[in-house]
Amino acid sequence: MMITGEHTIGNILNNYPELYEVFWENGFNYSSADQLVSSLGADTMLRTVLTAKGINIELFTNMINRRINNECQMEGLQYDFYNPDLPVNLLVKTACAVSEHFKEELAQTLKARRELTGEMPNVFIVDGCHAPHDFQNFHDIESIDKLPDIIMSMSFDEVYDKRFIDKYVSQGYFTSVLDPKQENLPECMDDSYTLNAGLAMVFLVDEKKLGDLPRPEKWEDLLNPIYENSIIAFGDDSKGIFEYPLYYFYKEFGMESMKKLAHNVKDIQHAAKAARLAGTNSKEAGAIYYMPLTFAQLCENKDVSIVFPEDGALIIPIAFLVKKDKVDELDYLINLLLNGYGQMCANINAAVFNPNIESKIPEGTRIKWLGWDYIRAHDIPALGEKLHEEFHKAWDEKQKS
Repeated sequence: MMITGEHTIGNILNNYPELYEVFWENGFNYSSADQLVSSLGADTMLRTVLTAKGINIELFTNMINRRINNECQMEGLQYDFYNPDLPVNLLVKTACAVSEHFKEELAQTLKARRELTGEMPNVFIVDGCHAPHDFQNFHDIESIDKLPDIIMSMSFDEVYDKRFIDKYVSQGYFTSVLDPKQENLPECMDDSYTLNAGLAMVFLVDEKKLGDLPRPEKWEDLLNPIYENSIIAFGDDSKGIFEYPLYYFYKEFGMESMKKLAHNVKDIQHAAKAARLAGTNSKEAGAIYYMPLTFAQLCENKDVSIVFPEDGALIIPIAFLVKKDKVDELDYLINLLLNGYGQMCANINAAVFNPNIESKIPEGTRIKWLGWDYIRAHDIPALGEKLHEEFHKAWDEKQKS
C-alpha cells in the first residue's frame, strides 16, 4: 500500500515493522516498533505526529514509501544472492543514512555481474548497522576460509575485537586496497584494514544558551566544569551514550574523564533529535552538542554554530577488510565499496580517505583518528563496554541527586 499522512501509526508499523528504522532516524527515539506505537498511539494519524515534530509530511511519506519499495526489491536480492550453504563473498554493513542507496547500487552490481559472467556472488546483508547477525563473533569462526571474503564494518564493531585481530588480522590474511603511502591522511592508513571513510564528530553550539561562557574549541574543553549541565551527548534512549568519543577521551585524559563528562552532560539524545532541538526554547535543548557533521549540518535554527574542534574532528570509522587472495577475483565489489560507497559517504559529509572521491567537508578540516597501533593494543569492544559503564555509573548517580 502507499502510505499517506492519513494512515495511523499502528497501521503503518504493524504492516511494515521495518519502517521503525526510518522513524528512529528522524528523531522518534523509542527502543522498538512496539514501544513507538504504544507511545504515539496506535490510532494516531501519521500527519499528527509529523506536524508535532515539525517534519515535512510529503518528504517523510516519500521516504517510507521508497523504503517499502526497496524492501520488496531486497527480498529478491536476498533470495537471489545469499545461499547459507556457500561461503560468503561479501558481508554488508553500511552507515544507516546511505543503507538503502547502497543496497540499490549493490543489487545492480550483482545482477550485472551475473548477466556478464553467470557468476552468483554470495552476499549476506546485516539488517542495521548495530544489528546482531550470524557472523558477529568472528573470533569464534574456526578458519579463515569460513570468514566472508570482504567484511564491511560500521563504527568500532566486532572487527576491532582483539581476539579477532590476533587470530586473523595480525596473521596477514587481509590487505588494504588503499595505498598506505598516499598523502591523503597517511596516519589513517593501515596494511590490513581499508579505512574508506569516517563520520566526523563536531560541536554544535547554541550561542544564546551558551551566554557568557566561552565556546569550546577542543575536545578537552568538554570536560571543563564550567559547562556543567550544558552538553547534550550523542546516544539514544535505549542504549544510552554512544562509546565513539569515549575512546578518545579515555586515550588522552584517562578514566577520570568519564566522570568529568558525565558531570557536564545535561541529556543524551540521538543526533537527529538533537539537531532539531538545537537553538530552540525546548526544555530538552542544551548549549553544546557533539555529533557527526552529517547531522550537525541539518540544523537550520538561528544562533547555532558548527565548531570544528582545533584538535580535530573525531572519526567514527567506516572500513572494510578484504582477504589478500580475493582482491583480483572480487575487484568489481571492491570498486563498488571504494568508489560508489565512498562517494555516498562523502555525500553525507563523512570524511573520506580515497583520493579519488570528492570530499564535501570544509577544506583544511583537521581529523582526529584513534590510531591503528592503539586499536591493536586494546580490545576495543570490551573497552567500550567498560567506558560506557563508567560514564553511566557517574551519570546515573547524578540523575538521582
